[in-house]
Amino acid sequence: MNAPQGEPPPAPMRRIKLSDQIAEDLCRRIARERLAPGDRLPNERALMQHYGCAKGTIREALKSLEVQGLVTMQSGPNGGPEVRPISVEAAAQQLRRFLHFQELDFAQVYALRRSLEVALGASVVGRLGAADFQRLEDNIAACEAANAEGRRGTGRIVEVDFHDILCDASDNPLLAFMCRFLNSLLRDLVEFRSESLTEHEAFGAHNLASHRALVSAFRAEDADGVRREMHEHMCCAEHFMQRLDAKFRKDLLSTRVPGARAAE
Repeated sequence: MNAPQGEPPPAPMRRIKLSDQIAEDLCRRIARERLAPGDRLPNERALMQHYGCAKGTIREALKSLEVQGLVTMQSGPNGGPEVRPISVEAAAQQLRRFLHFQELDFAQVYALRRSLEVALGASVVGRLGAADFQRLEDNIAACEAANAEGRRGTGRIVEVDFHDILCDASDNPLLAFMCRFLNSLLRDLVEFRSESLTEHEAFGAHNLASHRALVSAFRAEDADGVRREMHEHMCCAEHFMQRLDAKFRKDLLSTRVPGARAAE
């Protein structure tokens, strides 16, 4: 069919490979049948008969699921595709690939953290047990030691781990995942910028004070106090991070090799 006069022709439809169609159907089957980690999908021969295709197509579909982290292939006479839980790291890696070619900075991360971390903190009030508080206290002690020893980059990364501990205690898996993903981005940004920065001492002191205040509010099960402390913590952290980012950009420009072309 020709396109109406003056309108561009429709884009050709992309043909989806059979192996991709099978992989998507198997994903739906896992969800539909509520298969749990350790459950098995049918073996290759059964899948070949079900889909009416060659062994190579089935193997390609299963390999796709394996790369996505949905199944693992078990060997042996009773082997086959076994359902496995998708780790946070595997899921986050897909998002990181999307952001790989994006221009990302601290301001964009904190635009989300300012609200999400406050919600995360409120969600774990009353849910933290003795083991959780011990982990938080140990984290604060590790941060204090790193700062005292001048391990600036290590201190900043360990401070982010404090917020991952809160993620572990949350009963909201979507909120916890989003916060944990932002934490992973922060680790990359901090590690990349840490060596040439001078504001770490003040930043470390702020983080220690904020984390201690948060632990006190958590122990008192003071939800309003947690929200208030976390909001202030995120606003101050954003301020420090933006200063570090500006200093990094200045250092990067000043240390560029003379005569070298700027990256386009």
